[in-house]
Amino acid sequence: YIKEGIIEQVETKSLKGKAAASLSMQWISFTSTFSEGQPGQYTLDPQIDTMSLLSFLEKTVKNIEIINNHISSDTLIYQVDKEKLGKVSNLNEKDQKMALLFDGKNTIADIVTLAGNAELAVLTRTCRLIIAGVAKEGLPKTLLAADKREEFLDGLNDQLMDMVGPAAIVVIEDGFDTVNSSPETLAKEDIAPLLEAIGQSISDDENNTLKVWGTKFM
Repeated sequence: YIKEGIIEQVETKSLKGKAAASLSMQWISFTSTFSEGQPGQYTLDPQIDTMSLLSFLEKTVKNIEIINNHISSDTLIYQVDKEKLGKVSNLNEKDQKMALLFDGKNTIADIVTLAGNAELAVLTRTCRLIIAGVAKEGLPKTLLAADKREEFLDGLNDQLMDMVGPAAIVVIEDGFDTVNSSPETLAKEDIAPLLEAIGQSISDDENNTLKVWGTKFM
């Protein structure tokens, strides 16, 4: 709400005042409406600094433009060049920490979730890594079709039940954790590393049998 060119109150769906203004600064995409305040329509919040808010929003718009120029989709996958990461001097500690999430398996959407930070902050740091030449784009994952995924999971369970009995479910869960995947998001590219991880829990002969069986899904 504006009065004589001064922002006196900011509201989102669930917040008001400075908290709402701070939250809006973390969004990568939003629609705002400015309206002339009417008496009794809102309560003035003296903590809102009009110039600071508008200045930050202007910088955010420019930041989002840079992000859109470098990241075309949240399904993209990036791999960090660890050797180069150690040589780049203009990345701070938080950038370095986030770089660990770019393992060639996580999509941008995965990283936003895993990082536990505001989406804008995560995408900004992602751009810093890309621009520095540390994060290189990889191939997007090819998710298995639902029927193919079900066939693979049922078959995997049957194979391991014959090998390790009831412990099969635990071995499978541990394998998915190792490759940072899940039955619901299983991709064709995950199958080989998944079977490799599971192979650590069974004998060499069983491991070879499992790999031969799994080749038809790769």
